[in-house]
Amino acid sequence: MDPQDRQVICSAICKCNATPSIGVKGQTLKQQCVSGRLKAMDTLTDHQSPYKAEVNYDMSQDPPAPIMDGGIATKSHDYLPGWIQKYWPGGLGGYTPGVGNIRRPDVVVVKDPSLPPTQDNLKNVVEIKFPPDTVDLKQQAAYEEIAGEPNKVVTMGPSDCGCSDGDEQSQSSTSSSAATQLGKLISQGLNSYSHGGLPPPPIPLPLP
Repeated sequence: MDPQDRQVICSAICKCNATPSIGVKGQTLKQQCVSGRLKAMDTLTDHQSPYKAEVNYDMSQDPPAPIMDGGIATKSHDYLPGWIQKYWPGGLGGYTPGVGNIRRPDVVVVKDPSLPPTQDNLKNVVEIKFPPDTVDLKQQAAYEEIAGEPNKVVTMGPSDCGCSDGDEQSQSSTSSSAATQLGKLISQGLNSYSHGGLPPPPIPLPLP
């Protein structure tokens, strides 16, 4: 993974490891925190961010195809059940959840942010694991299929980023100015969510 890409994603991981989102039942939502920050950055850049969180992929296609908004090719589809109802053979009644028909990587990194995250435009497929979560081998194989090359699939967590519980900035500070600016956009996006400047990210359908 390119150093600046690692820096941006690590910034979100370390921030969310230190100060995660809190669920309605008081649970810590570190994974959702990372997704929310990256989605905020994508919104702030008119969906031109190279970092796309939780893009669903139709695994029945060869190669797997990203499920994107009908009007904005670089924006992931907001409501997966609606897409399934419209495009999947038999609609929701013909769709079998839990067998891997659709997969949703935590983050995909694209080469050209002006184009959708198709396989030929992917730099990396990133799986984020906060302890005690571990790698799922079937999920890993699916992500390799999405990426097209096993070496493009990267698993990252707090230990890979040098995070500490008290300092989300403990990861390497040798990033480029572009990565630094992207990191600022992440923070701005989260603040916008907190103050009502942007709508909250849609609630994703559980991983099929």
